[in-house]
Amino acid sequence: MEDNKICTGPLIIALQYNDLFDLDKLSTSTNTDALTKGIAFTFIKAVQTVNERLVDQNKTESLLFEVILVAKECSEEFKLKIVESVKHYGLEIGKFYFCKKEELINTLQSNKVNLFVSTDRDAVYNALHTGIPAASLYDQADHHILDKLKVIFSGDVIGFSEDTLDSLSDFGFNETQIETFKAAKICMKEFAVLIGQMRRRFGHENSPLCTCVLTVRGSRNICATALKTLREWGLDADEAFCLAGAPCSPILAVVKPHILLDGGLHNIPPIPESQ
Repeated sequence: MEDNKICTGPLIIALQYNDLFDLDKLSTSTNTDALTKGIAFTFIKAVQTVNERLVDQNKTESLLFEVILVAKECSEEFKLKIVESVKHYGLEIGKFYFCKKEELINTLQSNKVNLFVSTDRDAVYNALHTGIPAASLYDQADHHILDKLKVIFSGDVIGFSEDTLDSLSDFGFNETQIETFKAAKICMKEFAVLIGQMRRRFGHENSPLCTCVLTVRGSRNICATALKTLREWGLDADEAFCLAGAPCSPILAVVKPHILLDGGLHNIPPIPESQ
């Protein structure tokens, strides 16, 4: 782990306001004008739980999550509504950015974001293609699961060798997509190194941070390689699942992750066992 830098500052996460709030369901309550909770709500609350536990253990802890919210340009009235809704729910959002859609990547880069999370797969794909670690938000149906942050890493991406990635052209993927998958593995390493340092702040039992490896299409060898690679990056996964082409929905329904670092490989066909 000689090339793994020790991080002492905040781990910056960015998300979009339309994931944090459900804009199709405005509150009808007479007591509040707060926007309705969105898919990212449980994720933010779980992030805050990790921060609280870290500070409880060390009052001077500096390796904490810092969340920034990115929203499209809107009226001053709606900007205020977003800010007030954040306060209403007790969400710890460090900064707010209102920008045009085409300015999203520049906003993430200028803030040196360590992880961008979104339900928009195209946005995740574009972020990865520009070298920004990105993950897909998983829809948590139960808004009360807030005591543990669950992160899933793609064993397919991490376990791929360079030769395997290059061979994806045989499955119909173009050069740009393959380069994005390679960039995704680099991005995953950046985030895994940081989350590994944070995970080691806790013991093996009763940790508020849980990391999993999910190999959907690759073989058991790819899954084993992914686990070994993560360990070399400084992160020991708490759980591992090798599906070998089986549907991942049942596992996701049980694990209930908050985010999936899948590298945009959700549409890849099964990888031959020999790979």
